[in-house]
Amino acid sequence: MLRMEVTCKSTTLPNRLRWRTRAAYNADAMTHASAILDPLALPQPDSPLLAEFLRAFGIPRDLPPEQLLSAVGAAFARLPYENLTKIIRAAASGSVVESRRVPAVVLADHFQVGTGGTCFSLTATLLHLIRALGWRAEPILADRRYGADTHCALVVWIDGRPHLLDPGYLITSPLLLPETGEIARDTEFNQVLLRATAGGSRVELRTRQNGHESMRLTFKSAPVDRCEFLKAWDASFDWDMMHYPLLTRVSGHRQTFLNRNRLQVRSSQDVTRLEVDPNQLIERIQQEFGIAPEVVANALAILNRQGVRDAGGS
Repeated sequence: MLRMEVTCKSTTLPNRLRWRTRAAYNADAMTHASAILDPLALPQPDSPLLAEFLRAFGIPRDLPPEQLLSAVGAAFARLPYENLTKIIRAAASGSVVESRRVPAVVLADHFQVGTGGTCFSLTATLLHLIRALGWRAEPILADRRYGADTHCALVVWIDGRPHLLDPGYLITSPLLLPETGEIARDTEFNQVLLRATAGGSRVELRTRQNGHESMRLTFKSAPVDRCEFLKAWDASFDWDMMHYPLLTRVSGHRQTFLNRNRLQVRSSQDVTRLEVDPNQLIERIQQEFGIAPEVVANALAILNRQGVRDAGGS
């Protein structure tokens, strides 16, 4: 595939993803269509999306600010991480820009068919809700072992200090982003560690379970602008994970993870792994992740048409 370099703060991107210039990205917020093209558009006063979210999850609007923030994060944790909707949207859309699922779409789909999104759509949606609550919040990017800017999250400032919220990695209760040293939080099934490096400009995310520590990714602490975030998002449509089902969800005292047809269920005590019969994948995803079978079937059919192995279905 022919490639050309398009620079936006040193980001290198593939030609086929139809990049626009920095000016075009930042101009989105100035156009009438910004709510469609720009998932980071600032919430409207008295955001109807926030009102719908609070109503759907039974959260009183008059809670104290930090308690309300925590309640929204806890409710948002019910949205699964899943790439099925991303696969469907990419197959149906005429461009990468149209393939982005904006906050209104993410929430409507969740309420109707139980879906969530991947890290970019989930982060944009939670960012909208947190900003609509009146908090200062900004997106950040992270590097993983296979590439730069391959994950995202957001920071919210509480008492003047940045706290991490990472819906893609299921951190939906604010966790202080350290400038030095390390901060740990126990979850139902492991311990999450944030370790400052490079003078606090980078923060490693690690997990620890039963004495074993694993490096997951490295956040860049400085918030990114619209251009950087959207270009990283658009680049994600060219990732390998667009070729197989990838889902994760935390429910109760366990984390459930599916990669292709390999299912892993993790608790504080042990990890169970099994391979799901591809012909039972639709039913198992519905059972484990609460996603409507027609959504699963649609995504798996798209993958099967693309010749993907272990996509499930008949």
